[in-house]
Amino acid sequence: MIISTVLTVVCFVVIIFELLSILSVLKSCRKVSCRVESSKKVCEREDGFLIKEYYKTEISFELDGTSRCAEIETSTFCQNGQVLSCYYYPKKNIVFRKRDIKNVLNTYYIQAFSIGITFLLLNLLFHVTSIGGLILEHTFEAAAVLMLITFTLFGCGFIIYSVNAFRHTRHSRVTEVKAEITDVVRRSKRHKENIRYIYYPIYRYKLNGTEHTVRSKTRYDLPPDKRKHVTLLVDTKKGSLVEYKDMDTSFMLGICFLIIAVLLFYSVAFM
Repeated sequence: MIISTVLTVVCFVVIIFELLSILSVLKSCRKVSCRVESSKKVCEREDGFLIKEYYKTEISFELDGTSRCAEIETSTFCQNGQVLSCYYYPKKNIVFRKRDIKNVLNTYYIQAFSIGITFLLLNLLFHVTSIGGLILEHTFEAAAVLMLITFTLFGCGFIIYSVNAFRHTRHSRVTEVKAEITDVVRRSKRHKENIRYIYYPIYRYKLNGTEHTVRSKTRYDLPPDKRKHVTLLVDTKKGSLVEYKDMDTSFMLGICFLIIAVLLFYSVAFM
């Protein structure tokens, strides 16, 4: 009981501290209107693979009666003279867009705040209500119910995915196009001391006379061949790729998960 109380107090203090830190950062930020001076595409490569692609955009803005210049990274090309709504953070002397606010906050703020809130709510749920006592008294049944809910959610998720994929790939708006792999994006995933690479091809294709260059959402363990021609499914209205795979496998997995959930339900009901 004492340990639980101490953990709750510590958790509450952490939440308050992190919340005040976040509010302090947000309060000190000042909204500024920035004028685009130039925008240049930057491609960072490693071993011939594209690892990062963005636009280095030079901007100018007025702050306290003085003209200042800065550089920001944007995901799209910005025209000269275009006005962007940004924020200036005086402590770090940087300018950022609203979508990039996570780059301003310290990395541990959001994680610590989320973990603290979760732990505090679970602690209150166990001690203020009678749920904690019931779970401790019926641990085996509680674990079975949790597994039942988990398998049911996974089963429904897999089936919904496969049905949705089937519907989209058979939709009247979907058409086949010939595409060419123009580049390959490489991302690294670290597992302990080992580094594993995954690859995403960039396709170029024409639809209704308009050329599209789109990065695939499907990842590959081996790099696809550049300049290779493939047939893709494309949404004729949006021009975007329609990428679904393993529909039959997803449907069968969903059925298996639901069968396990039904067996668990009968086990819990019998007990």
